[in-house]
Amino acid sequence: MAAPPFYEGIREMMGVICFKRLSDVADRVVTWFVVVLLLGLTAVVTLQIVARVFFEAFSWTEELSRYLLVWSTFLGASMGFKRGSHVAITFVVDLFSGRFRQWVSVLIHALSVLFFFVGIVYGFQMIHQQVYQISPAMGLSMRVVYLAIPLGFATMVIHVFPLLLDEIVLLVRRKG
Repeated sequence: MAAPPFYEGIREMMGVICFKRLSDVADRVVTWFVVVLLLGLTAVVTLQIVARVFFEAFSWTEELSRYLLVWSTFLGASMGFKRGSHVAITFVVDLFSGRFRQWVSVLIHALSVLFFFVGIVYGFQMIHQQVYQISPAMGLSMRVVYLAIPLGFATMVIHVFPLLLDEIVLLVRRKG
């Protein structure tokens, strides 16, 4: 027995709402993490400046600041994607209207998912290539540093799914 049409709509929207909630939770966690990273970066750079001017420079501060910047960049990119803050070239999409414009939007979001998955795969490949590499000043495994790449892309995948599902639900509703 087929479900009533209104039930199908509710089920579609529940899937979108679940992905939006997951995206919101991921964004809150990443935001706090990036705030901590940037505060740490500020503290480490300030310590380096004070140590250089008044004492002897620490060997680990430059390296740590670089790694904190890498992590905050990749995770911050996912924050920018969630908020729509990245530069977007919209003139092609703006040429179309109606249903075709929605199809182009679905295509763009699907290509974004593909790009993010490629970033995740290559990020993990880079991690596996760094099995034995250790940072010179801190003795930190470079795998920890490169982990920022797949985590940043994975967070962007989490953020793009609600957008993609929204567009698909709108297309299905218009069709019916």
